[in-house]
Amino acid sequence: MKVSATDGEMNARLASWLGFLRAARKVTLQSLAQAHGTQRSNLSAFITSGGKIRNISADKLRGVLFELGALSDGALKPGLHRWHVTSDMITNMCELLTLNGCERAFVFELGSGYGVYLVAQVASNILIFASLPPEATEAVKAGLRQLAEMVRVITLDRAGDSQIQALWMTQDDSVVQSSLVNLMG
Repeated sequence: MKVSATDGEMNARLASWLGFLRAARKVTLQSLAQAHGTQRSNLSAFITSGGKIRNISADKLRGVLFELGALSDGALKPGLHRWHVTSDMITNMCELLTLNGCERAFVFELGSGYGVYLVAQVASNILIFASLPPEATEAVKAGLRQLAEMVRVITLDRAGDSQIQALWMTQDDSVVQSSLVNLMG
């Protein structure tokens, strides 16, 4: 299928968002494909080609993106978004947060040095809670440099380590969301 330059740019963004959100939420391509009535290979080809190969309808792509927590323009859905972010995913995460206009963000470094958590509020009803590798603080600050005045880095003590790790393990999103809002002050 021949696509215009504008469509090509939009497909590239969609592919980037789909790839990031799928990996960050630890969702398999197979489960997404089955849920949306398409082939895993078509979804994979779209993501890995950066949107250049599109053997999947725009409606199905929008549906997959919505299931992963975003709209086709990159806006995040209301609610709590839990992401497992590796070092190679930090750039994509920061681009998505910048696009959504993050209101405030906290980088919580575990005092033990074993990890970093990002808590970012995009709007009153949109909250990101991301687990990051221990060395991620500087990369996140660099990636969110446009929002630098809204990003605070806090090194936690042992009690804080326990509190944030307990929140990460809590399954009830409403409890986690209200606790994180309280933690941010």
